[in-house]
Amino acid sequence: MFKNKKAIISMLLFVLFLSSFLTGCANKKEVNTTGNNGSAKSKKEQEVQGKRKLKILAPNTLNQHIKFEDRENYPVWPKVKKLFDDANVELDYELIPFEQYQVVLQTRMASASDLPDIVTVTQLDNTTVLNLAKQKVLQDLNPLIESYSNGNIKKMYDVHFPYARALTTSPDGSMFWFSSLHQKTYQKNQPAPVSLSTLIRKDWLDKLNLPVPTTANEFLETLKEMRKQDANENGQEDEVLLYDPSGFGSAIPQWFGLGSAITAVDVENNKIVSPWYQPGIKEYFKYVKRLVEEEILDTSLIGGSYEQSQQKITENKASALVGYNLSNAVENTVKGGGEVLPLMPLQAVDGIKPATLIEPPFLVWEKYAITKNCKDVEAAIAFFDAIYSEEYADLSYWGIEGLTYKYDDDGNKLFKQNGTDEEKVKTGQVRGTELYGGFIFPKVQFANLEFELTPERVREYKVEQQLKVLTYQPYFVNMNNNYLAIPDDTQLERKTKILNDLNTYSAELATKLALGQNSLDDWDKYIADLKKLGLDELIEIDQALLDRYNELNSK
Repeated sequence: MFKNKKAIISMLLFVLFLSSFLTGCANKKEVNTTGNNGSAKSKKEQEVQGKRKLKILAPNTLNQHIKFEDRENYPVWPKVKKLFDDANVELDYELIPFEQYQVVLQTRMASASDLPDIVTVTQLDNTTVLNLAKQKVLQDLNPLIESYSNGNIKKMYDVHFPYARALTTSPDGSMFWFSSLHQKTYQKNQPAPVSLSTLIRKDWLDKLNLPVPTTANEFLETLKEMRKQDANENGQEDEVLLYDPSGFGSAIPQWFGLGSAITAVDVENNKIVSPWYQPGIKEYFKYVKRLVEEEILDTSLIGGSYEQSQQKITENKASALVGYNLSNAVENTVKGGGEVLPLMPLQAVDGIKPATLIEPPFLVWEKYAITKNCKDVEAAIAFFDAIYSEEYADLSYWGIEGLTYKYDDDGNKLFKQNGTDEEKVKTGQVRGTELYGGFIFPKVQFANLEFELTPERVREYKVEQQLKVLTYQPYFVNMNNNYLAIPDDTQLERKTKILNDLNTYSAELATKLALGQNSLDDWDKYIADLKKLGLDELIEIDQALLDRYNELNSK
């Protein structure tokens, strides 16, 4: 027993102090393990204040009607936000106007101060991002994924998009950014590339009773006839082909079996090729020169702007052009209306089967990184686990069943025709990606071809052409880098140095050959110049990157 009242009071005060001290320590430990903002909060305070906070630095979206700041107005947002809530994450956004973002990003990254937890670094090239990683400004994601992921990230990268790791893994095996991911299939599992085709005016063919051309020569003669017969009925011979011969990625070079860039990936044979070395190259330039001489190709547009070409379309002067085979751009913009037919590759040279030009069915692009300032990396990985979930992918790309998409009789998702962006603001028929995709959060897209083939979207002859494209060989892709692994420092330095001069020379040479300003008689000199500028070395480097990409994908 205590002998006096004073002793009893002293003991009670000591017990109260000890209890308070232990409680404070326990609460402080709990906060540190969740990695909140570094200040001690009691369990009760956490329950009141809610989730672990992460700050995101990103460019604001460009849509003038559907704005991220109005996200609470759209039914899709609460469903997306619930994914983050379930991950116990609360996001704080620092959104910069798009046109200012690159400068702000470069400044903040260079100073390595005032960094957010998560940052969109798409506007920086791979070299810059890898240098930031070497400086420890950005964190290596692999150990974070191993320690904290619930499995969503691995499943998305290793199962659904296995090629993604090969395109985001640096030569030392590290991974410093997450990406937007896309796949398009037909009938559930068939890869579905879409084609960049030569589009010819079908309404003019029908009006003038001209057959659909099946060879490159027939194509040229058909366009001559359209000019001769004044297809647009304005009294002038101004019907022209919109085509820039300074590069090789515009469908017509592929008729001659040529790759789509100065070095191109032959995906079917796992080989890097260059159009300058391919058998059909001289015949190609002879053909383009004929297009120029017949005044079919509008030379005033070579090296010109998109707006200048679009003006020709609007003025109803484009007899043919290159575009996506399922696009309705011409139909929607040509003055007085118009209709285009996408052509399958046309035979151009005996002994060379023409290739098609396609957009790959699998895409990896954009960059989202975790910075050194992120103290709660577990929360950051939880955020990306939410992003790389099938629920997020569904809400982002498709939206809400019944509101933005429906199912057909075969169980394929089809977008509902929801009108213009301005109309969607009124109806709320907005998908997640229209609020944030590619700017603030990554896109994750499980697309299907079926929705693009519906009668409401495209005419039957476009559907027929696209279904032929699915299995057509040979082909080249319009995104060669989608098959090349990240180069090491030496490879990157050499590629950068080579491409600066080589691309310039190649474009100038191709233009002059097309215009007849340079002669094919001097071919050996041109090839010697290309070799001197590093074409062979570039092919060798890109082949090594393609081999490494395939090796990583085989693991």
